[in-house]
Amino acid sequence: MIYRITSDLPSFKPVELRPGLNIIVSDKLQQSNDGQTRNKSGKSSLLQLIHFLVGKEGDTNSLFRKPELESYTFSMEFDLKGALLRASRSGATFGWLDIELLEGSTASWPADPMQGKTSVRVAQAKWRELLGLVMFGLEEDLGTYGPTFGQLFSYFVRRAENGGLAEPTKQASQQQPADVRVGLSYLLGLDWRISQEREQLRQDITGAQKLQRVAREGGLKNVVGDPKQIFTQLTLAQKEVERLTTALKAFRILQDYAEREKEGNHLTRQLNELADEAAQTRYYVDDLRLSLQSETPPSVADLDRLYQEAGVVLPGVALQRYDEVRRFHESIVRNRRLYLEGELVAAEQRIQEIQQQISALDERRSEVMQLLHTHGALEHHTMLQLELGKAVAYVETLKQNQKLLEDVALRVAELKIKQGHLSLRLQRDFKENESVLTDAVLAFEAASEALYNDPGNLSIYPTETGPEFSITIQGRNSRGVNSMQVFCFDMMLMRVAGKRNMTPGFLVHDSHLFDPVDERQNEKAWVYGAGLAAELGFQYIITLNSDQIPSPQNRSIPEFPIKDFIVPPHLTDQAGGGLFGFDFY
Repeated sequence: MIYRITSDLPSFKPVELRPGLNIIVSDKLQQSNDGQTRNKSGKSSLLQLIHFLVGKEGDTNSLFRKPELESYTFSMEFDLKGALLRASRSGATFGWLDIELLEGSTASWPADPMQGKTSVRVAQAKWRELLGLVMFGLEEDLGTYGPTFGQLFSYFVRRAENGGLAEPTKQASQQQPADVRVGLSYLLGLDWRISQEREQLRQDITGAQKLQRVAREGGLKNVVGDPKQIFTQLTLAQKEVERLTTALKAFRILQDYAEREKEGNHLTRQLNELADEAAQTRYYVDDLRLSLQSETPPSVADLDRLYQEAGVVLPGVALQRYDEVRRFHESIVRNRRLYLEGELVAAEQRIQEIQQQISALDERRSEVMQLLHTHGALEHHTMLQLELGKAVAYVETLKQNQKLLEDVALRVAELKIKQGHLSLRLQRDFKENESVLTDAVLAFEAASEALYNDPGNLSIYPTETGPEFSITIQGRNSRGVNSMQVFCFDMMLMRVAGKRNMTPGFLVHDSHLFDPVDERQNEKAWVYGAGLAAELGFQYIITLNSDQIPSPQNRSIPEFPIKDFIVPPHLTDQAGGGLFGFDFY
C-alpha cells in the first residue's frame, strides 16, 4: 500500500493514505466562477505522480519535466514484499530514482536492490524492471510481445487522459489487442505465452501472405517477368546458357580475323565483278554469231529482178559493172567475217579465262570463309563470354525467386498449421484453468450484482486470435454503465490477480470514472470497493469532486460513513488550492 506522497516543493500538499478505502476530495468553493474548474485541482496529477515514482512518465512531455516542477523532488512511501520504501525522483534527473529502505528488508526479493544498504540510486529502467519482478514476478526478458511492468501496472492506476477508462479490458486507448490478451492472461493465470506466440505468428503470416500476394499479382515482374510463368522462364533461360556454353567451348580465336574478313569481302567483290564481265562477254559472243550468219552478198539475178520490179531495164554494160561491184562487196564481206570470227574466238577465250579466275578466287574464298566459320575474333569471344555471364546471372535470379515463391508458399502453409496447434493449446489451457475462469466470471458478477438488479456478465472464451474478453451489462451503451464495467472489471482483477499475488497492493480510480454515473450507483460502487478492499486487504484510492458526493438527504446508503474515508489533502479549484499549490500550464 501507499502511505504518503510528499515533495520538497513548499506549496505541495502532502497526500496521507491508510489501508482500505481512501477518498481524496476536491471542493468547488462558492466563490468559484465558471472559468475555475476542478480540473486544475490536481486530482489527475496525483495519478501521474504515482506513475512517475514507479519509473514511468519520463519523456519530454512529462508534467514533471516542466520548468515549474523539474527542479523539485517528489517522493512516495509504500510497502512492497516485506519492505517499507521511499522512492524519490525529480524531473531534472528523471533517469534516476533514489530508493530508501525505511523498514523491513529486501533480502528475500528475487533481486535485492539494497545489498545491505539503506539507500541506493537506481536507473529508471532498472527500477521498472525491479518492480516488475517483485510486484508481478516478471522475468528480465520475456521476449517480444511479452508482458511488461508498465502494461500490467496501468490496469491498477488507470489514467483518463490515456483513454484508460474507455474500455474495461484496455488500460489505454492505443493498447493493441495482442497486448490486452497477453497482459490479462498473465494477470489471471492463463498461459500468456500462447497469446505472445499467436501475435508473433500473426505478424509472420501477415508478412508471408503479403509477399505471396505481391508475387501472385506480378509484383516481381521487374525482376523475373511474370511469376506465374517462372518455371517456363527458367527452362528457356537454362537452354540459352547451354547454347552459349557450347558455342564458347567450340570457339577458336583467329588473331588476324579482321584481315581475313577483309580478304573474304574483297574476293566476293572480285567474283561479282568477274561474273558480271562473263555475262557481258556471253552477250557479245551471241551478237557476233548472229552477225556472222547475216554477212552474205546479194546475187546479180536478185539485183536485176530488183530493177525490173522497179520498172528499169539495165543494159549489159551496167550489169558488167555491177559484177565488179559485187566482187568488191564479197571481198569486204569476207574480210568482215574474218574479223567477226576473230572477235568470237577472242571472246570465247576470255570467257574461259574468266571461268578459270572465278574458280581460283572461289576456291580461295571458300578457304577464307571456312576459316572464318571455324574461328572467331577475340572481340566476338569476349562478347560471347559476357552474354553467357548475363544468362547465368539471369538463371540464378530466376532460381532464387522460384525458391522464394516456393518457400513463401511452404511458410504460409507451415504457419497455418502452427496456428491450428496454438488453437489446440489454447483450448487445453482453458480446460486446465476452468477454476481461474470461474473465479473471474463470479468475481465480475458479484461486483456487477452489487450495483445493478440485473448483473452483467464477463465471458472469457478461446478464439483463433487468442482469448477473448467480453462484457455484457444491461444498458452497456450508456457512458455511466461503461464506467461501471471498468469498475467491476478492476474489482475482478483485484480478487483474481490478488489471489495470485499479482497486484501492486493498491487500486486507484480517478474521479473521471464516476463523472457519468448517477449518485446511487456511485455510492454502491464505493461501498462495494471499501468492502472488497477490507476483505482482501488491498488499498483502494479514489479521487472525487465534492459535488459527486451526495448530500445527507440524498444518500441511498446513509449507513455508509463516507466522510470517514476522506483523507488529506483537501483540494480546491481556487488559486493555490491544487495539489502543487499553484497554477501552471
